[in-house]
Amino acid sequence: MARGSSAGYDRHITIFSPEGRLYQVEYAFKAIKTSGLTSVGVRGADSCVVLTQRKVPDKLYDPESVTNMYAITPNIGLVMTGIVPDARASVKKLREEAAKFKFNNGYDIPVSYLAKRAAD
Repeated sequence: MARGSSAGYDRHITIFSPEGRLYQVEYAFKAIKTSGLTSVGVRGADSCVVLTQRKVPDKLYDPESVTNMYAITPNIGLVMTGIVPDARASVKKLREEAAKFKFNNGYDIPVSYLAKRAAD
């Protein structure tokens, strides 16, 4: 059963459509663009700075509860833009990954390893 123009080519990130498009990548870019937020990160020799906008969706929300910045470990943070439930699911997965790594190995997870696991 065909679903619009994607016709099943959006099931995996590695499947190209006949037009040569990766629908999963296009969906990700669309989610970021529709959020209307900008996030910037700058890395120095021994420090980093991350800035993001705070957009309160409704006046009934407490502005202090709206965030796009999350702590994964005491030394590793994450900034996400896009769809909030997807961001929270990713944060939960990465926190579990970091805790499991520390439990198994006895030291904090390296940032490069955690980034690689997040990308997989």
